Amino acid sequence: MMQRIYGVAFENQTALDEYLERIKQAELRDHRKLGQELDLFIFSDLVGPGLPLYTFRGALVRQLIIDYSDELQKRIGYQKVHTPNMNKAELFKVSGHYDKFKDSMLLVKSNFTEEEYYLKPMNCPQHTQVYSSKQRSYKDLPIRIADFANLYRDEKPGELSGLSRLRCFCQDDGHCFCREDQIEDEFASVLNAIQEALTTYGMKYYIRLSLRDEARKEKYLGEDSVWIKSQKVLENILIKHKIEYIRAEGEAAFYGPKMDIMTKDSIGREWQISTIQLDFNMPKRFGLSYIDTDGKKVQPVMIHRALVGSPERFMSILIEHYAGNFPVWLSPVQVLIISVSKDFNDVANTIAKEFSLQGVRAECDDANETVGYKIRKAEKLKVPYMLVIGEKEAKSEKLNIRKRGSRDVVEMGKEEFTKLILEEIKNKK
Repeated sequence: MMQRIYGVAFENQTALDEYLERIKQAELRDHRKLGQELDLFIFSDLVGPGLPLYTFRGALVRQLIIDYSDELQKRIGYQKVHTPNMNKAELFKVSGHYDKFKDSMLLVKSNFTEEEYYLKPMNCPQHTQVYSSKQRSYKDLPIRIADFANLYRDEKPGELSGLSRLRCFCQDDGHCFCREDQIEDEFASVLNAIQEALTTYGMKYYIRLSLRDEARKEKYLGEDSVWIKSQKVLENILIKHKIEYIRAEGEAAFYGPKMDIMTKDSIGREWQISTIQLDFNMPKRFGLSYIDTDGKKVQPVMIHRALVGSPERFMSILIEHYAGNFPVWLSPVQVLIISVSKDFNDVANTIAKEFSLQGVRAECDDANETVGYKIRKAEKLKVPYMLVIGEKEAKSEKLNIRKRGSRDVVEMGKEEFTKLILEEIKNKK
């Protein structure tokens, strides 16, 4: 009887200690555990594995991530469309997804027709149909399409893991149809948007140039000449803009090479989040075209891009990156007003409403519980700011403010504090 044993080895004690600390931190920061404690999401056996239900707080955090991605993509010219969650199998047969990913797609049955439908695992084939709905001119390009539609993948039960691997999710997905002479500018603008996003979220990153596996060409669509051309275009962009990168053969998408943005979280773990992909194959398969300056039909280039990828998966990464301590702009509750007793409930609720009217997410805890218990609840929920309202505070124009992670209480005027927190929210500090 033989047994396989796995182990890890380290060059010195320091490296081992660092590894053990990362393991410890990973357990403490597990988003599945913190997601429950922070009241962000749940899973139900009746709903099904890999299908999360977001609470009021979790739905808000998810939407804030989506809204920020939408803000960034609007700045670089992307406009949202709305597309259905399923479509005929024929669409995926043309795109090539049917042959490559059929086993990972969820089949949908109709009670009235024999047509084969699938829940879509990605948006790109549908976006080709938006593009081809009318004749395009070279003057119309680039056409930039964004979509936050739900996507579905038939992941194996053993591979599902909290929000990190789901059967239902969305992406801050976008596709640009452009001329070849516009490729460089499009990549540069998307890279700038990604850089701004990851700087805001406080994450370090590097770029991986993901190329075709030359030893297994059968895994990919398209001719050798197309791959040689597209891979060279991407590498030249990185070289021209003096962007450091590493090459990774075998990591390309099946339809084209890509730049993957690899990030590191606060405890040193690596994640692939953002991506920009160059695709000459799908426009050809769908017969896409535009009218060039000489009146002839020319095939456009298709660029696939995501700023932070799946908001759900990115939310799981952020929970662990921040250890649940969301920055103020991302916190479901930004200020919690704690009433010492029922005598001060009205004052506390009035202050909470005043903050809400100013655009601050404020709540009042006026439950019939001790102040100490209310503070412990707020600490467990990792609320950025707490204000305790008792007799002294009710009569004063000043607020006694307790910041998350500190036991010190700072006295500050209401107007000054409001200005401070609104500035944090606006600047996403």
